[in-house]
Amino acid sequence: MTDVKNKKSGIGRVLGFIFMKFIPALIILVLIAYTTILTLSVREKVNHWQSASGENGDHTTLSQDEWQLIRDKAFLNARLSMAANDSIGMTINLQDSLVQLEVKGVVLKQIHFEEAEVSRFFKAFKPGPYVKTFSKPFKITDIGGTIVKEPITIKKAPKDSIEAAKNITKVDTTKVEFVEWHVELNHAFLISLVQSDHELGKVDKTTWQYRLNRHYNTLNGFVKAVKQYQKPAYIPAITIFIPKNEAKSFYRGLSRKGGVVIRL
Repeated sequence: MTDVKNKKSGIGRVLGFIFMKFIPALIILVLIAYTTILTLSVREKVNHWQSASGENGDHTTLSQDEWQLIRDKAFLNARLSMAANDSIGMTINLQDSLVQLEVKGVVLKQIHFEEAEVSRFFKAFKPGPYVKTFSKPFKITDIGGTIVKEPITIKKAPKDSIEAAKNITKVDTTKVEFVEWHVELNHAFLISLVQSDHELGKVDKTTWQYRLNRHYNTLNGFVKAVKQYQKPAYIPAITIFIPKNEAKSFYRGLSRKGGVVIRL
């Protein structure tokens, strides 16, 4: 009996060591490694974009008004370039807190937003790289969201009014639908538009699945890069919060072939 008790006590001490010390220490080491590698990736991306040479060169003594003119000129050039495209594009003007859909230079839909989260990466741009990067529209390399982008319903035409009355579709007003979507630009930047008018904590299953998939893809890419002894890709993001109906209409109105113009 004593031997059995000693064995159980020994196993208990081992398990206690694993759960109380080893696992927490391992988690801390993983977090430290993740933070270090991510920091190096961010620094490498900043250096990569800052090394781009703009036609105006890098001026370190620009005034606020001069910087304003550079951004405005780049913004106008990008919109002019996007106007040559027949597809509906999107303009994001962080200076005026404005998002709009446009085609051929004609504004189709416009909304002012009150809240946005912008990665600090974008504040590091110097004049030369800024002009080169933001003077033309970005291409959409990926797009996805919590709702269907192009809803299609196929119905058989009713034979008479009686059959038509039976086929009336009722809208389920009790269903919780949260609108959140993103576009990846040139495999380099990420823009997210998120519904702002919702009750805290009320997010549907589809939204959680959408977010988990995005986090999984990010983590999966990180692990693959580390296994190949490479630095993981870092994609700086801009998140804009607008009302649900606007977020939905912008998502479904934006063409996959359209461009996206950004004004920081």
